[in-house]
Amino acid sequence: MNSANVQLANLRSDVDRLDQVVRSLRLEVEALRRENREMQDGVKKSLEGNSDGVSSVELNAILKDFERKIQSVNQASRQSLINEVSKEIETLTAQTQKAINAVAKAVEGQPALPKVVVFSENYPQTGTSYTVKSGDSLAQIARVLGSTVDWIRNANRLSSDVIHPGQELFIPLKN
Repeated sequence: MNSANVQLANLRSDVDRLDQVVRSLRLEVEALRRENREMQDGVKKSLEGNSDGVSSVELNAILKDFERKIQSVNQASRQSLINEVSKEIETLTAQTQKAINAVAKAVEGQPALPKVVVFSENYPQTGTSYTVKSGDSLAQIARVLGSTVDWIRNANRLSSDVIHPGQELFIPLKN
């Protein structure tokens, strides 16, 4: 059970580490987006105040090309992040399955606790003796003789309803 706890702690540590990596990558993507906006704003300002003879059509073409390059870089960053997260998830999945298997094996190895049968003294103390015949059952004996299965079980300290021909039973009866 301790190894399962250790494995679970290791899984939690891995998940925390993965969370840190994802947060770091999100910050990097946000920084790239901010940089992209700043550059776009700079290009737009230079287009508005353009006096060096470059046409706005040429500047728009340059801007579109620059935007395509930025989108390509963003896509590559996203794909890199997705690949890294996928690898981490695969690793965590394998570790989780290993931990689950270890816990299941530990649970299977636990000894089964014996069933504790508690007998009651709450039955009539008077009754009759009965010898079990082939085909008899506790329910049938109780019904024919006017007793109950619970009384017969308690009076004879029977942990189950299994009885055998020739077995001598005390059958409690109401006065």
